[in-house]
Amino acid sequence: MTPLASIVVPLLRQPLAWLTQCVQSALRQTVPCEVLVVVSPRTPADLLQALAEWRHVAPTLSVLPETGTGFAAALNTGIRACRTKRIGFLLSDDWLESEAVETCLAHEADIVSTGLRVFAEDGEAQFASLHRRPSQARYQALPSIDRRAAYLEHFFLFRREALMKVGGVDETIGSTGVDDFDLVWTLLEQAASVVVVPDQVYNYRDHGRERLTLRAPALQLRDLGKILDKHHVREEARERMLREHAVWFGAPVHVVAERLAAGSVSVPT
Repeated sequence: MTPLASIVVPLLRQPLAWLTQCVQSALRQTVPCEVLVVVSPRTPADLLQALAEWRHVAPTLSVLPETGTGFAAALNTGIRACRTKRIGFLLSDDWLESEAVETCLAHEADIVSTGLRVFAEDGEAQFASLHRRPSQARYQALPSIDRRAAYLEHFFLFRREALMKVGGVDETIGSTGVDDFDLVWTLLEQAASVVVVPDQVYNYRDHGRERLTLRAPALQLRDLGKILDKHHVREEARERMLREHAVWFGAPVHVVAERLAAGSVSVPT
């Protein structure tokens, strides 16, 4: 069957069980999808072997060497190789509900953004207070492009034409926020159309290993600063946004949420 959408999975390294759950969830969508796993020169041999074995039984799975260096380059490698008009991103420690792509394909928009659920490292326990069920009405009520960009989260299904129009993911920024915050902000500046779907079809694994949110806060602030420079954010607005985002840097999401609930940190308003 002809694929109706593509799912790009950038892979550096990952526990094999997590990668298995990730890739299998992409391959088992209720509509035909091509799945492109983009590997790095540093991807371990056992993961490459597993991907090679899966390809024998999954003709819609492709394994591509990263062209360029880094997370954004891996995503762009996948985008360029996609043969479909709609493209989604899936991080290799997360997984999708089987109806994720079909749910998004029901809507014609440059960006379709969904709800998500947050799981503990074991993939079983859930942090229910962190689950998100966004709404179109709340999105539309937000007063600025940056706040709208921050509101939208994975799962995203993008129109490939819109991604190509902005040159794909910006490889000059770094890693933090390039696949969601900056990319969505850039698309919105180009008048991209948006549909918000409340269905919780993306499953986020919160853990203490190598998630991008666990990089050193100074590195993440550097990347965020590049995003703000790109979008010409200055003075008070810049300071506000740096403070708002910095709260979430350097620790698992559920740990930050616990600190917020306990009042040991606060998000500026």
